[in-house]
Amino acid sequence: MSALTEIVQVLEADKILFAIGRKPNTSDLGLEHTTVEQDEKGAILVNEKLETSAKNIWALGDVHGGPQFTYASLDDFRIVKDQLFGSQTKNLNNRSQMPQSLFIQPALSTIGKTEAQLKAEGISPRVFKLASTSIPKSAILGQAKGFFKAMVSAETDQILGAVIYAEESYEVINLLALAMQAQLPYTVLRDQIFTHPTMSEALNDLFAAENEVTL
Repeated sequence: MSALTEIVQVLEADKILFAIGRKPNTSDLGLEHTTVEQDEKGAILVNEKLETSAKNIWALGDVHGGPQFTYASLDDFRIVKDQLFGSQTKNLNNRSQMPQSLFIQPALSTIGKTEAQLKAEGISPRVFKLASTSIPKSAILGQAKGFFKAMVSAETDQILGAVIYAEESYEVINLLALAMQAQLPYTVLRDQIFTHPTMSEALNDLFAAENEVTL
């Protein structure tokens, strides 16, 4: 048996499914009998308060074409609840930082803007990067593939965006999202005492001076 045969896993199947995207499931809602407006993809048009073009009708979740995540739908509920029973200040324009995770192996998680997006806006961020091979928990999990990357404002030290391609990134990204929402400087995470061995403790090393990338 060759070395290549030893590491390749063969999977036999009758069909292969490629998922190339989703669209709002609004075709059976009977919207043609209302004044609720939709875009060319069938998404319900809403304003920043999630109000539709029809009075007293709001659209929450996937149907309005926003981020198609369960937690986005939960925050949509918070917006409508605040509009109906609260201070009427919460809306799409001031919602919290929303992280995203793609559950591949290892997981890919992001928050905020990428380095390319920031540069396109004329912003030159400080960039910190850490390979997963230097994280003890990665070795324990047997997954050394991946990296941590974060973009930081050179003026305010606040985190502008991050990409984590590593085991348990879907947990660690929430810490970065919280720091961004609270407008904390990156040094708070750099100096935080984390439990060991965890993936979150990698934030200590990520933001260390030796891991800043020279642009």
